[in-house]
Amino acid sequence: MTLSRRAVLGAGLALPWVAHPARAQTVTLRSAHTNAVGEVQDEGLRFMDKRLREITGDRLGLQIFPNGQLGNELPMIEGVALGTIDLAVPSHAAFANFVKDYQLLDMPFLIRDYGHLARVAGTPAIAQLATAAQGRGFRVLGLYSSGVRHLMTRAPVAGMADLKGRKIRTQQNPVHVAAFNAFGANATPLAYGELYSALQVGVVDGAEAAYTNFVAQKFYEVCKNWTTVGWLSLTAPVVLSERKFQSLAPDLRAALIRAGEESAVFERQFVVDSEAKLVEQVKAQGVTIVDPDKAPFMAAARPLYDRFLTTDADKARLKLIQETA
Repeated sequence: MTLSRRAVLGAGLALPWVAHPARAQTVTLRSAHTNAVGEVQDEGLRFMDKRLREITGDRLGLQIFPNGQLGNELPMIEGVALGTIDLAVPSHAAFANFVKDYQLLDMPFLIRDYGHLARVAGTPAIAQLATAAQGRGFRVLGLYSSGVRHLMTRAPVAGMADLKGRKIRTQQNPVHVAAFNAFGANATPLAYGELYSALQVGVVDGAEAAYTNFVAQKFYEVCKNWTTVGWLSLTAPVVLSERKFQSLAPDLRAALIRAGEESAVFERQFVVDSEAKLVEQVKAQGVTIVDPDKAPFMAAARPLYDRFLTTDADKARLKLIQETA
């Protein structure tokens, strides 16, 4: 004898075709960066993962792939756009190839120091860059620091004159290439993953770098000279595809926004707190550190502002950053 559907429902029993309440969304985001484990971007994402799990009760977290495991910076950004990578932390210099507005941050000597960067990060200028990125299909969750950039070289560089004709690796970015050509070097764009071997065999004579990656990637093994030019404060936006962001439940989107900004504040301070120790580690490796006259570098870089910042929006954002005390 069969039971009617009404009888089953009346008895509180379930039938296979009866809809169940939707389960709460649980998501793990594939997240990529090119830093070594324990380096600044890695620490920032680990902090973000922890906060996401705390905020959402483990419903949202990150699976972190460090050290370029999912590709160098340009392929990594393409992966976010294509959906093969959920979240990435490229340098703003690489990201500017996809969202040109970010080349504002490539202007040499624009960011004066770490304190200035912390203040600039909260300005409308940076918010406007994030809006521009959203228009290109990227959601920016925060702005990390990759440190102030100096010079590591195989042979000593005491000043700008010593760069004449030397092959200096730059990021694959037109402003960086123009800057080092203006400094007298032969700027040589090269993927980050190829840099150590290129320095080792002399394909390039040096590269611009920060203390954090100079130590973490052991570049001091192939470059025993460090020149503290401080030509750029390199930043790294935390980016997710807008399509992926919109696919998440509203509370998970809110958690991402919150944890992204909190992790950016943490990561920028982590860079500051780490640098004194890194300087000592560099000295301990027998590296020669030279503090050159920066005035010639600054003078050579000045024309790049007019060359690359051509729109009214560029100039307005530049003014906002320069006037941030």
